[in-house]
Amino acid sequence: MAEGNTYMGKKAMGILLAVMSVLLVVLFVALRRFSEGVYTGYQETYETYDQHYVLITDGEDSDFWNKVYESALGEARQEGVYVERFGEGLAVDYSRNELLKMAIQASVDGIIVPGDEDEDTIALINEAVEKGIPVVTVLQDSTGSLRNCFVGNNNYNLGQEYGRQILELLPEDGKKSRVMVLANESRADTSQNLTMLGIRETLEQELGKDIPAVESRPVDNTGNFSAEESIRDIFLDPGEMPDILVCLNEVYTRCAYQAAVDYNQVGTVQILGYYDSETILNAVAKNIIYSTITLDAEQMGRLCVQALEEYRQTGYTNSYMAVDTRLITMEEAAKLLESRQRAETSAG
Repeated sequence: MAEGNTYMGKKAMGILLAVMSVLLVVLFVALRRFSEGVYTGYQETYETYDQHYVLITDGEDSDFWNKVYESALGEARQEGVYVERFGEGLAVDYSRNELLKMAIQASVDGIIVPGDEDEDTIALINEAVEKGIPVVTVLQDSTGSLRNCFVGNNNYNLGQEYGRQILELLPEDGKKSRVMVLANESRADTSQNLTMLGIRETLEQELGKDIPAVESRPVDNTGNFSAEESIRDIFLDPGEMPDILVCLNEVYTRCAYQAAVDYNQVGTVQILGYYDSETILNAVAKNIIYSTITLDAEQMGRLCVQALEEYRQTGYTNSYMAVDTRLITMEEAAKLLESRQRAETSAG
């Protein structure tokens, strides 16, 4: 009986050792495959890039900047370059200038950033360029800086286009109308002033000196909902409400559209918008927004990368690259929406 127990014990031990051996082999093969990136059919791929560029934005116009970034990333990959949306997904909400400092400290190979005429911004751009990091200002310029290139539109021409739209909206006694331009309170640059100048001079060319009142209304951008609250305040105060409201970015356009709907002011306040997101196009198609002017965001992203690449390869680049603008009215907005829906259906 004891011999039988011993035999059974040895047999069980042999089976256990055999199973353990098989498991060790399986584990070894699995670890090897995992290290090679092919475990369970998953192929791990790694990409290497020659250069590392960053796009820094200030959080406004999210749809617009997403399109700029996607286009820049696609253009860069063709050149073996990676573009990072610097500061995205961080737990801390860093300011644009703080992100500029971090990019300089990280010794990135190129910086794309909206500029302004703030002394701190100019100093940081100059520091980057002096350390051999080329800088492209995008959408807004820093004319007093050493930036290598500005990619954007002519703000005076933009103002002229808004001026022509205002002329279409003015009644016969248009001089009594009130035009309000929503401007970024925290942005120190000349672009908004040039837009205002373009509006006023276009009106003067048509109406002489007796033009309607055109005023700039600063919008608070310090908090997540501060722009929305500032624009809602305009609609809540009958004494503040203009006849024509000009919005110079995507966020202001969306907020003005929503406030007009919420406070039953559709048609009372004529809105001239900016950008061509689906929300804005829907509002134009429904005649809630009279028209919108948009920049070619995809072209903007491509040109930014092209400017950095040209500088990297030759040591120089154009100081200014113009981005196309487009006026979208009610009929065209409906066609654009229909075209995009067809494209989405085909892709699906």
